[in-house]
Amino acid sequence: MELLDISKIQPAADQPRKSFDEEALAELAMSIKERGVLEPIVVRPVADGRYEIVMGERRWRASQLAGLTEIPAIIRELSDEDASTDALLENFQRADLSPVERAVAIKKLLEFMSWDKCLKTLGVADSTMRRYLDLLDLPDAVLRELNTKPGPGEGEFLEGHALQLRQLNDNPRVQVRLAKKVKTERLSVDDLRKVISAIMEVPAKTEAFIRVPLHVTEEILRSMARQAKKKTEYKPKTAQSHLKLVQKACTSVLDLLDDRVSQYLDITEMNQMLSATADLAEQLNKFNKTMRDSLNGADHSFKEVYIHCPLCGRIELVGSLRCSVCWTVLRRCLDCSNYDQSYQKCTKTGYAVYMSDAESPEEGSQSYKCEHYLPTFDVQAAA
Repeated sequence: MELLDISKIQPAADQPRKSFDEEALAELAMSIKERGVLEPIVVRPVADGRYEIVMGERRWRASQLAGLTEIPAIIRELSDEDASTDALLENFQRADLSPVERAVAIKKLLEFMSWDKCLKTLGVADSTMRRYLDLLDLPDAVLRELNTKPGPGEGEFLEGHALQLRQLNDNPRVQVRLAKKVKTERLSVDDLRKVISAIMEVPAKTEAFIRVPLHVTEEILRSMARQAKKKTEYKPKTAQSHLKLVQKACTSVLDLLDDRVSQYLDITEMNQMLSATADLAEQLNKFNKTMRDSLNGADHSFKEVYIHCPLCGRIELVGSLRCSVCWTVLRRCLDCSNYDQSYQKCTKTGYAVYMSDAESPEEGSQSYKCEHYLPTFDVQAAA
Protein backbone atom coordinates (compact mmCIF):
# COMPACT_ATOMS: atom_id res chain seq x y z
CA MET A 1 0.00 0.00 0.00
CA GLU A 2 1.28 3.47 -0.85
CA LEU A 3 0.14 7.07 -0.78
CA LEU A 4 -0.27 7.94 -4.45
CA ASP A 5 -0.57 11.30 -6.18
CA ILE A 6 -4.32 11.58 -6.82
CA SER A 7 -3.73 13.25 -10.18
CA LYS A 8 -1.85 10.19 -11.46
CA ILE A 9 -4.85 7.92 -10.94
CA GLN A 10 -7.53 7.39 -13.57
CA PRO A 11 -10.82 5.43 -13.61
CA ALA A 12 -11.10 2.25 -15.65
CA ALA A 13 -12.68 2.70 -19.06
CA ASP A 14 -14.91 -0.36 -18.58
CA GLN A 15 -16.03 0.54 -15.07
CA PRO A 16 -19.60 -0.81 -14.70
CA ARG A 17 -20.74 2.10 -12.55
CA LYS A 18 -21.60 5.02 -14.81
CA SER A 19 -23.62 7.20 -12.46
CA PHE A 20 -22.72 8.58 -9.04
CA ASP A 21 -25.18 10.17 -6.63
CA GLU A 22 -23.85 13.69 -6.24
CA GLU A 23 -25.46 14.19 -2.82
CA ALA A 24 -24.04 10.91 -1.45
CA LEU A 25 -20.65 11.77 -2.98
CA ALA A 26 -20.65 15.15 -1.20
CA GLU A 27 -21.47 13.42 2.11
CA LEU A 28 -18.56 11.01 1.63
CA ALA A 29 -16.24 13.94 0.80
CA MET A 30 -17.25 15.61 4.05
CA SER A 31 -16.48 12.40 5.97
CA ILE A 32 -13.08 12.11 4.26
CA LYS A 33 -12.26 15.71 5.26
CA GLU A 34 -12.98 14.85 8.86
CA ARG A 35 -11.48 11.33 9.14
CA GLY A 36 -9.52 10.68 5.96
CA VAL A 37 -9.84 7.69 3.61
CA LEU A 38 -10.43 4.74 5.93
CA GLU A 39 -10.21 2.02 3.27
CA PRO A 40 -7.54 2.26 0.57
CA ILE A 41 -8.50 1.98 -3.06
CA VAL A 42 -7.08 -0.76 -5.30
CA VAL A 43 -5.16 0.24 -8.45
CA ARG A 44 -2.93 -1.36 -11.05
CA PRO A 45 0.01 0.30 -12.82
CA VAL A 46 -0.45 1.36 -16.45
CA ALA A 47 1.78 3.28 -18.87
CA ASP A 48 3.73 6.49 -18.06
CA GLY A 49 3.77 6.07 -14.28
CA ARG A 50 -0.01 6.27 -14.04
CA TYR A 51 -2.44 3.99 -12.25
CA GLU A 52 -5.89 2.67 -13.14
CA ILE A 53 -8.57 2.16 -10.51
CA VAL A 54 -9.66 -1.45 -9.98
CA MET A 55 -11.81 -0.80 -6.88
CA GLY A 56 -12.75 2.45 -5.17
CA GLU A 57 -13.61 5.02 -7.84
CA ARG A 58 -16.24 6.54 -5.56
CA ARG A 59 -13.65 7.10 -2.80
CA TRP A 60 -11.25 8.59 -5.36
CA ARG A 61 -13.89 11.04 -6.62
CA ALA A 62 -14.90 12.02 -3.07
CA SER A 63 -11.24 12.56 -2.15
CA GLN A 64 -10.90 15.00 -5.03
CA LEU A 65 -13.98 16.85 -3.80
CA ALA A 66 -12.44 16.93 -0.32
CA GLY A 67 -9.30 18.60 -1.76
CA LEU A 68 -6.85 15.73 -1.09
CA THR A 69 -3.68 15.53 -3.20
CA GLU A 70 -2.79 11.98 -2.15
CA ILE A 71 -4.83 8.86 -1.46
CA PRO A 72 -3.90 5.49 0.12
CA ALA A 73 -3.88 2.76 -2.51
CA ILE A 74 -3.05 -0.92 -2.79
CA ILE A 75 -1.07 -1.55 -5.98
CA ARG A 76 -1.62 -4.89 -7.72
CA GLU A 77 -0.13 -6.28 -10.91
CA LEU A 78 -3.26 -7.46 -12.74
CA SER A 79 -4.04 -8.43 -16.32
CA ASP A 80 -6.85 -6.69 -18.15
CA GLU A 81 -9.09 -9.70 -17.56
CA ASP A 82 -8.32 -9.99 -13.83
CA ALA A 83 -8.68 -6.24 -13.29
CA SER A 84 -12.07 -6.21 -15.05
CA THR A 85 -13.26 -9.25 -13.12
CA ASP A 86 -12.26 -7.80 -9.72
CA ALA A 87 -13.84 -4.45 -10.56
CA LEU A 88 -17.06 -6.02 -11.77
CA LEU A 89 -17.37 -8.32 -8.75
CA GLU A 90 -16.66 -5.53 -6.27
CA ASN A 91 -19.25 -3.26 -7.87
CA PHE A 92 -21.87 -5.97 -8.26
CA GLN A 93 -22.00 -6.46 -4.49
CA ARG A 94 -22.80 -2.79 -3.87
CA ALA A 95 -26.44 -2.19 -2.86
CA ASP A 96 -26.63 1.15 -4.69
CA LEU A 97 -25.67 -0.23 -8.11
CA SER A 98 -28.54 0.29 -10.56
CA PRO A 99 -30.18 -2.70 -12.30
CA VAL A 100 -28.73 -1.54 -15.63
CA GLU A 101 -25.22 -1.32 -14.18
CA ARG A 102 -25.62 -4.81 -12.72
CA ALA A 103 -26.72 -6.08 -16.13
CA VAL A 104 -23.69 -4.51 -17.80
CA ALA A 105 -21.42 -6.04 -15.14
CA ILE A 106 -22.87 -9.53 -15.77
CA LYS A 107 -22.50 -9.14 -19.53
CA LYS A 108 -18.82 -8.24 -19.16
CA LEU A 109 -18.20 -11.10 -16.74
CA LEU A 110 -19.62 -13.51 -19.28
CA GLU A 111 -16.83 -12.44 -21.64
CA PHE A 112 -14.31 -13.96 -19.19
CA MET A 113 -16.17 -16.93 -17.74
CA SER A 114 -18.90 -19.47 -18.44
CA TRP A 115 -22.53 -19.00 -17.49
CA ASP A 116 -22.35 -21.54 -14.63
CA LYS A 117 -19.15 -20.05 -13.23
CA CYS A 118 -20.66 -16.57 -13.35
CA LEU A 119 -23.69 -17.82 -11.40
CA LYS A 120 -21.44 -19.31 -8.69
CA THR A 121 -19.13 -16.29 -8.59
CA LEU A 122 -21.99 -13.81 -8.17
CA GLY A 123 -24.06 -16.12 -5.96
CA VAL A 124 -27.31 -15.43 -7.81
CA ALA A 125 -30.01 -17.67 -9.26
CA ASP A 126 -30.20 -18.41 -12.97
CA SER A 127 -33.55 -16.55 -13.24
CA THR A 128 -32.06 -13.48 -11.51
CA MET A 129 -29.17 -13.30 -13.94
CA ARG A 130 -31.44 -13.73 -16.94
CA ARG A 131 -33.74 -11.00 -15.62
CA TYR A 132 -30.85 -8.54 -15.40
CA LEU A 133 -29.65 -9.39 -18.91
CA ASP A 134 -33.18 -9.01 -20.30
CA LEU A 135 -32.95 -5.30 -19.45
CA LEU A 136 -30.23 -4.87 -22.06
CA ASP A 137 -32.79 -5.70 -24.78
CA LEU A 138 -34.38 -2.32 -24.12
CA PRO A 139 -33.40 0.88 -25.97
CA ASP A 140 -30.92 3.26 -24.34
CA ALA A 141 -33.62 5.91 -23.81
CA VAL A 142 -35.60 3.51 -21.59
CA LEU A 143 -32.47 2.47 -19.70
CA ARG A 144 -31.73 6.15 -19.03
CA GLU A 145 -35.19 6.52 -17.50
CA LEU A 146 -34.40 3.53 -15.27
CA ASN A 147 -31.20 5.24 -14.10
CA THR A 148 -32.82 8.66 -13.59
CA LYS A 149 -34.28 9.56 -10.21
CA PRO A 150 -37.94 10.69 -10.26
CA GLY A 151 -38.58 14.42 -10.11
CA PRO A 152 -40.83 16.18 -7.57
CA GLY A 153 -44.27 14.59 -7.50
CA GLU A 154 -43.23 11.76 -9.82
CA GLY A 155 -43.34 8.02 -9.20
CA GLU A 156 -40.42 5.63 -9.64
CA PHE A 157 -39.66 3.81 -12.87
CA LEU A 158 -38.39 0.47 -11.60
CA GLU A 159 -36.83 -2.68 -13.00
CA GLY A 160 -40.24 -4.39 -13.04
CA HIS A 161 -41.67 -1.58 -15.18
CA ALA A 162 -38.76 -1.83 -17.61
CA LEU A 163 -39.14 -5.60 -18.02
CA GLN A 164 -42.82 -5.15 -18.89
CA LEU A 165 -41.81 -2.81 -21.73
CA ARG A 166 -39.87 -5.60 -23.46
CA GLN A 167 -43.22 -6.70 -24.91
CA LEU A 168 -43.09 -3.55 -27.07
CA ASN A 169 -39.50 -3.88 -28.30
CA ASP A 170 -40.70 -3.31 -31.84
CA ASN A 171 -41.82 0.21 -30.91
CA PRO A 172 -39.12 2.05 -28.89
CA ARG A 173 -40.90 5.41 -29.20
CA VAL A 174 -43.93 4.02 -27.37
CA GLN A 175 -41.67 2.38 -24.78
CA VAL A 176 -40.07 5.71 -23.88
CA ARG A 177 -43.44 7.47 -23.66
CA LEU A 178 -44.79 4.74 -21.39
CA ALA A 179 -41.71 5.02 -19.15
CA LYS A 180 -42.48 8.72 -18.71
CA LYS A 181 -46.17 7.93 -18.16
CA VAL A 182 -45.21 5.60 -15.30
CA LYS A 183 -43.40 8.47 -13.59
CA THR A 184 -45.96 11.23 -14.17
CA GLU A 185 -49.00 9.09 -13.28
CA ARG A 186 -47.20 7.06 -10.59
CA LEU A 187 -48.27 3.76 -12.15
CA SER A 188 -47.52 0.45 -10.46
CA VAL A 189 -46.00 -2.43 -12.42
CA ASP A 190 -49.46 -4.03 -12.63
CA ASP A 191 -50.96 -0.75 -13.89
CA LEU A 192 -48.35 -0.61 -16.66
CA ARG A 193 -49.04 -4.23 -17.55
CA LYS A 194 -52.73 -3.33 -18.07
CA VAL A 195 -51.85 -0.39 -20.34
CA ILE A 196 -49.46 -2.54 -22.39
CA SER A 197 -52.11 -5.28 -22.69
CA ALA A 198 -54.57 -2.66 -23.97
CA ILE A 199 -52.06 -1.42 -26.56
CA MET A 200 -51.34 -4.95 -27.74
CA GLU A 201 -55.05 -5.79 -27.88
CA VAL A 202 -56.06 -2.62 -29.79
CA PRO A 203 -52.95 -1.12 -31.48
CA ALA A 204 -55.10 1.49 -33.24
CA LYS A 205 -55.88 3.07 -29.85
CA THR A 206 -52.21 3.29 -28.75
CA GLU A 207 -52.15 7.09 -28.71
CA ALA A 208 -55.31 7.24 -26.60
CA PHE A 209 -54.05 4.65 -24.12
CA ILE A 210 -50.79 6.59 -23.65
CA ARG A 211 -52.55 9.90 -23.06
CA VAL A 212 -55.52 8.98 -20.88
CA PRO A 213 -55.50 7.77 -17.25
CA LEU A 214 -55.68 4.04 -16.59
CA HIS A 215 -59.35 4.05 -15.56
CA VAL A 216 -60.27 5.67 -18.88
CA THR A 217 -58.27 3.01 -20.75
CA GLU A 218 -60.23 0.31 -18.92
CA GLU A 219 -63.54 2.02 -19.79
CA ILE A 220 -62.54 2.23 -23.49
CA LEU A 221 -61.81 -1.50 -23.47
CA ARG A 222 -65.12 -2.29 -21.77
CA SER A 223 -67.00 -0.17 -24.31
CA MET A 224 -65.23 -1.88 -27.21
CA ALA A 225 -65.95 -5.28 -25.67
CA ARG A 226 -69.65 -4.41 -25.42
CA GLN A 227 -69.73 -3.40 -29.07
CA ALA A 228 -67.86 -6.53 -30.13
CA LYS A 229 -70.20 -8.71 -28.09
CA LYS A 230 -73.21 -7.29 -29.94
CA LYS A 231 -71.65 -8.34 -33.25
CA THR A 232 -71.22 -11.96 -32.21
CA GLU A 233 -73.94 -14.57 -32.63
CA TYR A 234 -76.31 -14.51 -29.67
CA LYS A 235 -76.78 -17.81 -27.85
CA PRO A 236 -80.48 -18.25 -26.93
CA LYS A 237 -79.63 -20.39 -23.91
CA THR A 238 -77.95 -17.38 -22.28
CA ALA A 239 -81.09 -15.23 -22.44
CA GLN A 240 -82.41 -16.21 -18.98
CA SER A 241 -79.08 -15.55 -17.26
CA HIS A 242 -78.86 -12.29 -19.23
CA LEU A 243 -82.26 -11.28 -17.86
CA LYS A 244 -81.19 -11.95 -14.27
CA LEU A 245 -77.97 -9.97 -14.69
CA VAL A 246 -79.84 -6.99 -16.17
CA GLN A 247 -82.38 -7.05 -13.33
CA LYS A 248 -79.58 -7.13 -10.75
CA ALA A 249 -77.66 -4.31 -12.48
CA CYS A 250 -80.79 -2.14 -12.73
CA THR A 251 -81.48 -2.60 -9.02
CA SER A 252 -77.91 -1.53 -8.23
CA VAL A 253 -78.21 1.58 -10.42
CA LEU A 254 -81.56 2.51 -8.87
CA ASP A 255 -80.01 2.24 -5.41
CA LEU A 256 -77.30 4.69 -6.51
CA LEU A 257 -79.65 7.31 -7.98
CA ASP A 258 -79.75 9.78 -5.08
CA ASP A 259 -80.11 13.34 -6.40
CA ARG A 260 -78.68 14.74 -3.17
CA VAL A 261 -75.24 13.92 -4.58
CA SER A 262 -75.46 17.07 -6.74
CA GLN A 263 -75.15 19.19 -3.59
CA TYR A 264 -71.63 17.88 -3.04
CA LEU A 265 -70.25 17.90 -6.58
CA ASP A 266 -68.56 20.80 -8.33
CA ILE A 267 -69.67 21.93 -11.81
CA THR A 268 -67.17 19.68 -13.62
CA GLU A 269 -68.21 16.63 -11.60
CA MET A 270 -71.92 17.32 -12.19
CA ASN A 271 -71.20 17.48 -15.93
CA GLN A 272 -69.44 14.14 -15.69
CA MET A 273 -72.32 12.61 -13.74
CA LEU A 274 -74.93 13.86 -16.21
CA SER A 275 -72.95 12.65 -19.23
CA ALA A 276 -72.72 9.18 -17.68
CA THR A 277 -76.44 8.93 -16.82
CA ALA A 278 -77.54 10.56 -20.12
CA ASP A 279 -75.58 7.96 -22.07
CA LEU A 280 -77.16 5.23 -19.96
CA ALA A 281 -80.64 6.71 -20.49
CA GLU A 282 -80.15 6.84 -24.26
CA GLN A 283 -79.03 3.22 -24.41
CA LEU A 284 -81.94 2.19 -22.16
CA ASN A 285 -84.45 4.01 -24.40
CA LYS A 286 -83.13 2.13 -27.44
CA PHE A 287 -83.24 -1.15 -25.53
CA ASN A 288 -86.78 -0.48 -24.24
CA LYS A 289 -88.03 0.32 -27.74
CA THR A 290 -86.73 -3.03 -28.94
CA MET A 291 -88.51 -4.80 -26.06
CA ARG A 292 -91.82 -2.96 -26.76
CA ASP A 293 -91.65 -3.72 -30.47
CA SER A 294 -90.98 -7.39 -29.73
CA LEU A 295 -93.86 -7.57 -27.23
CA ASN A 296 -96.30 -5.87 -29.59
CA GLY A 297 -95.27 -8.23 -32.36
CA ALA A 298 -95.60 -11.37 -30.25
CA ASP A 299 -98.59 -10.43 -28.07
CA HIS A 300 -101.28 -8.45 -29.89
CA SER A 301 -103.16 -7.86 -26.65
CA PHE A 302 -100.07 -6.38 -24.96
CA LYS A 303 -100.74 -3.31 -22.84
CA GLU A 304 -97.94 -1.63 -20.95
CA VAL A 305 -99.52 -1.64 -17.51
CA TYR A 306 -97.27 -1.38 -14.47
CA ILE A 307 -98.43 -2.42 -11.00
CA HIS A 308 -96.94 -2.80 -7.55
CA CYS A 309 -96.34 -6.31 -6.33
CA PRO A 310 -98.88 -6.77 -3.49
CA LEU A 311 -96.29 -8.46 -1.29
CA CYS A 312 -92.94 -6.67 -1.71
CA GLY A 313 -94.00 -3.51 -3.55
CA ARG A 314 -91.72 -3.93 -6.58
CA ILE A 315 -92.99 -2.28 -9.77
CA GLU A 316 -93.67 -4.86 -12.48
CA LEU A 317 -95.49 -5.14 -15.80
CA VAL A 318 -98.73 -7.08 -15.47
CA GLY A 319 -97.50 -9.33 -18.26
CA SER A 320 -94.65 -10.50 -16.02
CA LEU A 321 -97.28 -12.66 -14.26
CA ARG A 322 -95.10 -13.07 -11.17
CA CYS A 323 -92.94 -10.64 -9.21
CA SER A 324 -89.28 -11.08 -10.18
CA VAL A 325 -88.21 -10.57 -6.54
CA CYS A 326 -90.64 -12.53 -4.34
CA TRP A 327 -92.36 -14.58 -7.09
CA THR A 328 -95.86 -13.56 -5.95
CA VAL A 329 -98.68 -13.81 -8.53
CA LEU A 330 -99.30 -10.24 -9.67
CA ARG A 331 -102.95 -10.28 -10.84
CA ARG A 332 -104.97 -10.60 -7.63
CA CYS A 333 -108.72 -10.42 -7.90
CA LEU A 334 -108.67 -8.47 -4.65
CA ASP A 335 -106.94 -5.58 -6.48
CA CYS A 336 -109.15 -5.80 -9.58
CA SER A 337 -112.03 -3.36 -10.23
CA ASN A 338 -114.08 -6.21 -11.63
CA TYR A 339 -114.07 -8.19 -8.37
CA ASP A 340 -117.09 -8.06 -6.08
CA GLN A 341 -115.89 -8.79 -2.55
CA SER A 342 -119.43 -9.03 -1.14
CA TYR A 343 -120.42 -11.85 -3.49
CA GLN A 344 -116.84 -13.08 -3.96
CA LYS A 345 -117.11 -13.28 -7.71
CA CYS A 346 -115.85 -11.65 -10.91
CA THR A 347 -118.47 -9.26 -12.31
CA LYS A 348 -116.93 -9.55 -15.78
CA THR A 349 -116.93 -13.32 -16.17
CA GLY A 350 -119.40 -14.33 -13.45
CA TYR A 351 -116.92 -16.83 -11.99
CA ALA A 352 -116.89 -17.32 -8.24
CA VAL A 353 -113.54 -16.38 -6.67
CA TYR A 354 -113.31 -17.01 -2.95
CA MET A 355 -111.55 -14.47 -0.77
CA SER A 356 -108.65 -16.81 0.02
CA ASP A 357 -107.96 -17.19 -3.70
CA ALA A 358 -108.53 -13.48 -4.37
CA GLU A 359 -105.90 -12.56 -1.77
CA SER A 360 -103.28 -15.24 -2.52
CA PRO A 361 -103.89 -16.70 -5.97
CA GLU A 362 -102.05 -19.79 -7.14
CA GLU A 363 -100.61 -20.24 -10.61
CA GLY A 364 -103.63 -22.27 -11.72
CA SER A 365 -106.19 -19.74 -10.49
CA GLN A 366 -108.56 -17.73 -12.70
CA SER A 367 -106.70 -14.50 -11.98
CA TYR A 368 -103.23 -15.72 -13.03
CA LYS A 369 -103.56 -14.68 -16.68
CA CYS A 370 -106.93 -12.94 -16.60
CA GLU A 371 -107.32 -10.62 -19.59
CA HIS A 372 -109.97 -8.57 -17.76
CA TYR A 373 -107.67 -7.56 -14.89
CA LEU A 374 -108.12 -3.86 -14.09
CA PRO A 375 -106.13 -2.54 -11.11
CA THR A 376 -108.04 -0.43 -8.60
CA PHE A 377 -104.92 1.68 -7.84
CA ASP A 378 -103.05 4.12 -10.10
CA VAL A 379 -101.02 2.33 -12.72
CA GLN A 380 -97.48 3.37 -13.57
CA ALA A 381 -96.45 3.25 -17.20
CA ALA A 382 -93.12 4.07 -18.77
CA ALA A 383 -93.03 6.92 -21.28
